[in-house]
Amino acid sequence: MLETFCGITFFISYFLYTEGQSYHEFGVIESCTGSAGSNEMLFTYNNEVAAHMDLEEKKIVIVPNVLLFIPGPDVLALITNEDPSAGLTPLCKDKYFRTLSFNVSEPLVYPRNNVKLNVKNTLICLVSGFFPPPVRVSWTKNNVNVTDESTLSRYYPNKNGTLNVFSRLSFIPEEGDIYSCSVEHKALQQPQTRVWDVEITEPSIGPSVFCGVGLALGLLGLTTGAVFIAKGKKWI
Repeated sequence: MLETFCGITFFISYFLYTEGQSYHEFGVIESCTGSAGSNEMLFTYNNEVAAHMDLEEKKIVIVPNVLLFIPGPDVLALITNEDPSAGLTPLCKDKYFRTLSFNVSEPLVYPRNNVKLNVKNTLICLVSGFFPPPVRVSWTKNNVNVTDESTLSRYYPNKNGTLNVFSRLSFIPEEGDIYSCSVEHKALQQPQTRVWDVEITEPSIGPSVFCGVGLALGLLGLTTGAVFIAKGKKWI
């Protein structure tokens, strides 16, 4: 019987929180073998074996002190399969072809609160729909790199297997400042950059003018009416 082998990157659903701009190669299957070969999957974290799954014994063996490992639904399905080795090769093929299509959406940049000059605020850069991890996010202010002042959230999984991540940068808005958020990912030949500049919208004077004119006309009408009433009653 021919042995099969698939080299894949397969996301496993556990969570990791990262401070600053550090990021980790995590939650992936580096190798996947089936049929008459070794019925075993290896799970790695930062290029270290974190766990392995023995399909014949239907169990996952976790290496201590590497990471908090929670297997995803596809892995659990294999463990409970009556013939685990029969389900391994289709899983390899499905994940292999899916992960060949690297994907990442254009970043979205927006302030947490309404922007007011010289009032501390937070810029948020959302990177959504990317696969596989990792993704690198960098910031500039007026073309000066300020990435060290930012933070990066943990990865948030979507139902379709892709991931989202948020990067936050505290700032004090000053008129004319220009910020940019750039994203680097395997799916991109060059970083994707979204620019955001400080724009303070001056409050419109239209409503105040209309209110003033309306009030003046109202008072004029009231005065005129009072005069006619007084004349009718011969008070004046």
